[in-house]
Amino acid sequence: MQLSKDIKGKIKNDALNSIKRRNLVGGVNLYLHVEEFAADQKFNAGPKEIRTPRRTALVFADLAPQFNWGHPCQHMLYDADTREMYEIVEAEFPPAEFFTHHEKFEAIATPVKPIDAVGERKLKAGPIPAITNALTNATGNRYAILFSGMSNNRHVNDMEFLYRTLIDIYGFNAANIQVLNHNGTIDYFGSPHPVGNWPGDNTPYRMVVNGSGTNTALANAISSLAPVLQEDDFLFIHTNNHGDGPPRRTQSCLCCYGDPNWIPYNASDFAAELAALPEFAVLMVMMEQCHSGGFMTPIINNSPAKWAHFAAACREDRGSIGGANFDPFAYDWIAAVTGQYADGSALSQAVDVNHDGRISAVEAFNYADAVKDPYDTPVSADSPVGYGNYIFLGLPAHDLFIRDNLEDYGREPLIGGGISLSPDVIIFNQELLDPQGTLGSSAAQDMDDLGEMVEYGQDNFIYLRIQNRGTNPTSGSAKVYWSPVSTFPTPSSWNLIDEITIPEVAPDEFKVVGHVKWARDDIPEPGHYCFIALIGSGDDPAPDPSTILSYDDFYHSIRESNNASWKNFDVVNMFEGTRNELTFHIQGWPRTSIHSDLRVDLKELSSEAQVTLRILKRLTNEATLEGLELVEESTLYRRYTIASGRVSFLRNMNLKSSDDCQATLEFVLPDSIADGAYRISVSQLVDDLEMGRITQMIAVGEYPFVANRGTGELHLRNCRWVNKMNRSNMVAYGTLERALKHKYNGCHYCLPEHDTG
Repeated sequence: MQLSKDIKGKIKNDALNSIKRRNLVGGVNLYLHVEEFAADQKFNAGPKEIRTPRRTALVFADLAPQFNWGHPCQHMLYDADTREMYEIVEAEFPPAEFFTHHEKFEAIATPVKPIDAVGERKLKAGPIPAITNALTNATGNRYAILFSGMSNNRHVNDMEFLYRTLIDIYGFNAANIQVLNHNGTIDYFGSPHPVGNWPGDNTPYRMVVNGSGTNTALANAISSLAPVLQEDDFLFIHTNNHGDGPPRRTQSCLCCYGDPNWIPYNASDFAAELAALPEFAVLMVMMEQCHSGGFMTPIINNSPAKWAHFAAACREDRGSIGGANFDPFAYDWIAAVTGQYADGSALSQAVDVNHDGRISAVEAFNYADAVKDPYDTPVSADSPVGYGNYIFLGLPAHDLFIRDNLEDYGREPLIGGGISLSPDVIIFNQELLDPQGTLGSSAAQDMDDLGEMVEYGQDNFIYLRIQNRGTNPTSGSAKVYWSPVSTFPTPSSWNLIDEITIPEVAPDEFKVVGHVKWARDDIPEPGHYCFIALIGSGDDPAPDPSTILSYDDFYHSIRESNNASWKNFDVVNMFEGTRNELTFHIQGWPRTSIHSDLRVDLKELSSEAQVTLRILKRLTNEATLEGLELVEESTLYRRYTIASGRVSFLRNMNLKSSDDCQATLEFVLPDSIADGAYRISVSQLVDDLEMGRITQMIAVGEYPFVANRGTGELHLRNCRWVNKMNRSNMVAYGTLERALKHKYNGCHYCLPEHDTG
């Protein structure tokens, strides 16, 4: 039954007086429901059910009109006969009909107007350049889910802006974008109706809606990716509309479309769906709804992605601000990754703060946070911590890279697999007749032990393996350096071998480049060496060693650029029960004293192996031992035994400015060790950050030639004199040529043709 004009007048006046008595004038919007509620009638206000015990007129008071729901509001219940207010019901959501049949609500007083996000940003716009490096590619596939349940027009507009940006700016495949909205169409609750053009540029909506904004549809959209997500894929998720959370609820939730409306989809359920996905490369989440910050920890803790970044408009216990046509936080975030606002207005301050021409997840969030509405409380998180700086919606048009290890797919920064292990810097003692065929086959691409040790006294030849993650073919250049074998190969110890041109590399091509000749006269002495390769192309230049001014710069240069790689890896042939040693440099940093840890990884060796470390005494005066035991001491040196079969540490070495000291790791293999490949490594840490690593693969097996360190003789393995040899003097050789190059003399009995007397 419609309320009479007389009743409406009396109730309107009383409601206004009630607001005045409570000092709420100017901050509250009041609406009168024009129809009477019957006695014992029930209606929903979000999750709350309200009962009218008598014939009732309803005044709805929105206490925070500029916020999305849920937020504080009141349902003022009036006796339809006496016209007196008999109850105020506190709630966080309006009556269902406020959304579904808004025409039934007559405005009493609406002093609080929606924020004009578009107009405000026009006033603040500055001459900020848009992004210059459109990231339109990815090694894997890129997927997106855009969701809004109880949509208003502003939420649909946010998603349309984002949809256009993903496709037009970042080159997403529309078939890989799932849009879930409202009732499964472009529609929404409230005005304007009928649905017109998108207010950004006044053109028709382009967004293809794939399903409704229900909790079931969202769960299904996430789970539908399980069969298709691969290890190098990218997933972007945006949620919008309304939400609820603490302190009224134990956890945050999304408000979903359905019957009844406002169905909650809890953060824990959302995170559980994500956790069920297979491992993939990158997850990027941006949420706008109220209480969206409550999704942050569940998502970060349960993400199966190697890297993840989360951004939300508000804290777990707070609401988010809405606007007339767009939600301010979402509008600013999307503008940041787009390079301009929906109507073409410029940004009000720089987003690309590191001037690399692209926008990271952190840069987008920082911009939205910097220009936020005063009542929004944006939050963000990433995993691993700090890696949101390297999460982008796409990749550059061209991106040459060289791997740090076999787990490296070129994504910046490096996460796993270790450093100084580049499989793509390969040394040979002779030129290869077919470098691409030898090193570029599918089998060879997955090998990191190709090549040979540097041979002193002759030319050596270095080959690089380069890939292009971009969409366009590109050429470039490469510089190759050598340095002494070191756990901290600082740039001051690098020596340029040569610079070569990288011929054009097609997208996704695996190209062998070189050779780089290391001339015999430039090789200072026999032994092991570390190699550094720096590559660059176009607007993706090679790192500049002169800009590495601190050990923190050095650490980040190793991991944050796919244009630089280290090779500090050798294969050593050995027989069971024999001895070998690894001599290496421990370095400090120029003009800075540091404390550093030495980590020795012998996990792959049998616990019966005997391993010792000889090191300069003064480095260890303040050191603590984990897995080491002092066994010998002289004026200058200490010698420690190191437990094999585990990782051990010499912690808190005191390194002076520009220190460069030698240490020696000696190991004796047990007689019972099985044939096979055993990797050992020594690395140096500063502030718990790994600065460099030396890896040696001990290849235990039967080799045809045995050299004697003590006598300088070379024997066939079955020579009778081998059995009389001290095993600690045995050196294994796979080829006669290499042994002879190392100045061993052939045995008079088994290799008389190589006995020079």
